[in-house]
Order: sequence, then structure tokens, then C-alpha cells
Amino acid sequence: MKKILHKQEIEDIIVGATLLGAGGGGSPKTGLLLLKDISEVTLFDLEEIPDDSHIAVVAGMGSPVVLSRIGWKGEEITALEKLQEITGTKFDFVVPVETGGFNSVTPLHAGALKGLPVVDADGAGRAVPELQMTTFHTYGVSASPIVLADRSGNSAVLYASDTFKGERLARAVTAELGMQVGIACYTMTGKQLKTSAIPSALSIAENVGRTIRKAKENREDIAASVTRAVNGTLLAMGTVSKKIEEVKAGFDYGKVFVEDVVVDYKNENMIAWKDGKPIAMVPDLICWLRIDGEPLTNVEIQEGMEVAIIGIKAHEKWYTQNGFNVFKHVLKTIGYEGEYEPIDIH
Repeated sequence: MKKILHKQEIEDIIVGATLLGAGGGGSPKTGLLLLKDISEVTLFDLEEIPDDSHIAVVAGMGSPVVLSRIGWKGEEITALEKLQEITGTKFDFVVPVETGGFNSVTPLHAGALKGLPVVDADGAGRAVPELQMTTFHTYGVSASPIVLADRSGNSAVLYASDTFKGERLARAVTAELGMQVGIACYTMTGKQLKTSAIPSALSIAENVGRTIRKAKENREDIAASVTRAVNGTLLAMGTVSKKIEEVKAGFDYGKVFVEDVVVDYKNENMIAWKDGKPIAMVPDLICWLRIDGEPLTNVEIQEGMEVAIIGIKAHEKWYTQNGFNVFKHVLKTIGYEGEYEPIDIH
């Protein structure tokens, strides 16, 4: 089944994807700015994609802090055009790399301007800080060639031996280009996409955004409505008493303290602690919702805010291939060296 997305549906996607971005995925404010270029976009279900079709991932890469400061000029389109040029492939579809208030709408923006349909799927079902932290990678799809482009006409093409190396090279180029680039990568066939992607990612985000909008209109308990809609659990609710943050090596790192829960992030939320013990961790989602119903990224979290922390179990494809392994090196730097512990949904 295919459907046409208009502005209201895309606005709901942006709002829902901001929550499901688990603290990252780009600013919804920037995502909403891209709407001015979009009248409508065609969205296809994952299972309807022909096996022999050609798909590319498009996204933004860099620091969410930088993105929120300088905005977006369509860098992903330059990267996509360059990827088509070097591969000699005319892509049939584009697909998001992750779920987030910016990176869910980036392929919608590219699709609208290039006349390409978008697949209702992505490679994470959440936002992730590194290129190999996707189900595309865990199911064996190569990210190379990787094209990066900035707003000034600079671009780079990377051929990496593996996606871990591709991530490090891409991050180095991103830092050189001002910490913000468009990226096009993970070229694959429809058959590969259907095997590796998280299905219905954009529809799920749209449903969450619509739930938030309706709950506001009906003056319902928004945190409770959202938690039910995502089959999640409320990890904490209260005031942000402290936030520690720094930008290093192209990433935003930090800690957020809410009541007796501490959330560690690297762009996205990686692990939540209570009484010194983990209560949720990647690949499961640790999501921010301001009490008035506004989903938040870690860039927007401020001390004194009243927030809810909602935990959501990741899609089963993360567990089939032991996707936890791609996050271990990040968790180690945060102070966790154990194995995956599932979130307690109750």
C-alpha cells in the first residue's frame, strides 16, 4: 500500500519521531523548517518494494547543537546527487537511516524535491549516534560508498573496509566541514532492505505525533496517552535538577538528572540509571517528553524543566542479530561493561 503524505501527516511524523529519537535525531524545529519545501510525498510500505529496486539512505550527520544553531540548506540532496553520479545508479526510493525529528524528515525532503518515493521504514526505529548502529549494518548491508556534502559545495566520497571504519572516516570529514553535512550511503536492493529495515517506522512516528496532538486537544494526560500508544513504561517524572554536557569528537555528550534517575547520552540516550543500577539501555529507547506534551531532544533539555522519561522496547530485529554489540564501546566509556538488560515494561 502506498499513501500520500501532506503537511499535517509530516508534522505529526516530526513530532512523533522527536520523541522516538530517544534524545537525538535532530531538532524538530529544523525538521519543521523543511516543510516549506514539501507539498506532498509518496510513501510506500516496506513489503511493496520490488526486490530488484535500488534504494539509498539520506540523512544529516554531525552535531545536533550545530544543527540547531545554523539550520539546514538541503545538504542531503547534494550528497544523494553525488552518490548517484559515482555509482551510476538511478535510485528508485530513499529511506531514513533512523527515527528522529530531523532525520525522519530529511528523506521526505529529498524525496519531494527529487521526485522520489520514500520507504516507510528505517535502519533503527530510534536515533543512533554512529553509522554502524543500525539494523542495516547488523544484517550485513555495507554503508560504502559514503558521500558527505556541506552547504558550501564541498563533498567527499569514502570507501571503507567496514562500517566501523566508515563511521570514523565520516566523522573526521564531518568535523573538518564544520560539524554538519548531508550524507548518502547504504545503497541496497529492495530485497536487502526488506531483510534489514525496521518496518513502518514513519507510520509509527506519525501515530505517536497524532496521539500527542489529540491528547493536547482533548486536555488528556499526555504522558499517559503516549506511554500507552508506544506500549512503553514511565521510567521517571519530575524536574530536571542538573544537566552536564560537552561537545567532543563531533558528538554531544552529557548526563541529565531527573528525580532519582540519571540518563547518560552520546547524542542519543544510551542508558538510564536508578540507585546506581541500569533500568534501561540501548537498543531500547529512553525518550523525553515535557509535561506540556512537547517531545525533547538532549539539545533542548534544560534544568528546571518538568519532564517524563518514557522507556520503549526496541524492534525485535535489534535482538535477532544481537544488535547490542554495536553499542558496547559507547556504554563502556559511560561506565557500563555488562551485557544487555531488557527494559521492564509494566
